[in-house]
Amino acid sequence: MQLPNRGLKMSDGQWLILLCPYFGRWPAWMNFFVESCKWNPDVRWRFYTDCGEPENKAGNIDYVPISFEDYKALVRARLAIAFDPADPYKLCDLKPALGSLHEQDISGYPFFGYCDLDVIYGNIARFYDSERLAGFDVVSTHPELLSGHFAVLRNTPQLRHAFERVAGYRAQLEAPQYTGFDEHQFSLVLPKSAAERALFTERYSTVLSPRGWHDGTMNYPQRWFWKNGRLTNERDGELEFLYLHFMRWQSARWINDPPQPGEAAWAGRDIIRMDWRRAADGFCVSPAGFTAI
Repeated sequence: MQLPNRGLKMSDGQWLILLCPYFGRWPAWMNFFVESCKWNPDVRWRFYTDCGEPENKAGNIDYVPISFEDYKALVRARLAIAFDPADPYKLCDLKPALGSLHEQDISGYPFFGYCDLDVIYGNIARFYDSERLAGFDVVSTHPELLSGHFAVLRNTPQLRHAFERVAGYRAQLEAPQYTGFDEHQFSLVLPKSAAERALFTERYSTVLSPRGWHDGTMNYPQRWFWKNGRLTNERDGELEFLYLHFMRWQSARWINDPPQPGEAAWAGRDIIRMDWRRAADGFCVSPAGFTAI
């Protein structure tokens, strides 16, 4: 099966392509997500989706139209596995295989990776670019495992097919429910130290994470500010962050035990409290949602 070719080509200077299959409908904050991507011109995002294109436009984001059923058929054909989940969330398990699955699409990019949509990016180049990663092959924003919401791998045959080294990988990918293959199992076959050409560094991106904040407390910043491609928060002054991962504000799927105050704060609420067309002027992300600065 062939995906439609929409003239998707690597732009000069882009060192990283992030792949993301996504089906259903875009999250409420999608236009803000796009705005944060737009300010990272040396990175390209590519979505395989049935959602159409959001209102906000960015020259470094591609949308490949495909139905969920056709995408599953593509997975079956290219990976030679029995893949037919009912819930698109299962696609998270496929992340380690995306480089193999979409090998033609990532051709020419020095690095490829994958990401989630429940994030707002800061200035990625402040943390990672092709020069900073010249001595590394695998990049994670956690110290002990590959981060599923943002991971970067060098575009080599060995890393495109590294998922095949996981014992029983076929059974895990064919399981109808999410198994955590993208983080816990895949991490078992990857290097995790600088001596092994891996950069596993905690970036303190996920609010309300059981990991705690960089000061050793559980006192997470509640208000985050994005403006002109810079991401800061109310607690850390001018300190910039790679991205904000608001998984625990937007969903009760991964709730802590016991729950922390503010978890799933967005559930059932209208969280878009400003016109996205003003996003370029800056915005605030908090338990109240997206508001003007």
